[in-house]
Amino acid sequence: MSAKLGVRLEAEIREQPGVWRRLAATAHARDFANAVDEREVVLVGSGSSLFVAMLGALALRRRGIRAAALAASEANFERGAYCGQTVVALSQSGRSADVLRAVEVLQPERLIALTNDPSAPLAERADTVIDVEAGPEHAVPATKSVTAMVAVVLWGAALVGGKTERSATTLKRTAGEVEGWLEGEGVTQTRLASERIARRGSVAVVGAGYGVPIALELALKLKEASYLHAEGFAAGEFRHGSAAILDATTTLVGIVDVASREIVRRPLDEAARTESLRYTIGESIEGVARLGAETSEAFNTLAWLVAGQLLALEVGRARGIDSDAPRGLTKFVL
Repeated sequence: MSAKLGVRLEAEIREQPGVWRRLAATAHARDFANAVDEREVVLVGSGSSLFVAMLGALALRRRGIRAAALAASEANFERGAYCGQTVVALSQSGRSADVLRAVEVLQPERLIALTNDPSAPLAERADTVIDVEAGPEHAVPATKSVTAMVAVVLWGAALVGGKTERSATTLKRTAGEVEGWLEGEGVTQTRLASERIARRGSVAVVGAGYGVPIALELALKLKEASYLHAEGFAAGEFRHGSAAILDATTTLVGIVDVASREIVRRPLDEAARTESLRYTIGESIEGVARLGAETSEAFNTLAWLVAGQLLALEVGRARGIDSDAPRGLTKFVL
């Protein structure tokens, strides 16, 4: 029975490498870079799009751009700081009421829309429209549109900074690496891990740097797809109080790259004394099981997201949840 659950979500997870290859053949990243270069920028979104906004803002700040991320639903409270700036509005459907309201509140000097529907109201309002070309998404938990937006904002931020590590070549290489993982034994390992996680009461996902918004997004996916209690944290901050939740009923997942390894290692090492389950996504840490594809650094965030999406799907299946249509949630279907 469980194999029939979440079939649309699984199909959309598996379609993502093809989406990235399509993006690699476009000028969307260059268009994004040209639109935000030398400006103060606020990136606005809700749900998964907010976490992409956080990732994009961090990437732009690393390239010297004054960039912030703002929850669309909080725009009215932040108007004094961001009114009249360049706004990057991220919305899969382009119809999010919170995002459209935020645009009205912030009255941007320039509006850049990242959306999966270039005919939507958000796109009609925008000065620059970037179609992320993810194709139809029918499962409620967003997957393809999330990684497509991530690819555009990270590649675009690299271009702003004059960096060449993110390119059509490295994006296509990542697509091949993740595709190979999805067709290999890594999926079986993820399924086995999910069966263990499903028997625990909660999951903490920790990361540092780019890993922080990824941790928040993967915790959201676990909640959407499996109804399991999950929270994302900055790994260093997790140790300042929140680590008290760790015990034999919890799972700790660390998002790890070379730059964040030592920061993420600390809570994982401490969790070993609590009988918590422990996993990493990304780079390996000795003594901790690793999930996900091995990829180059340029677009490793895409591989992290796919591993987390599949984990959430399989945890949902283990718990008997139909992840295509989580309770209490709806979606604009393109």
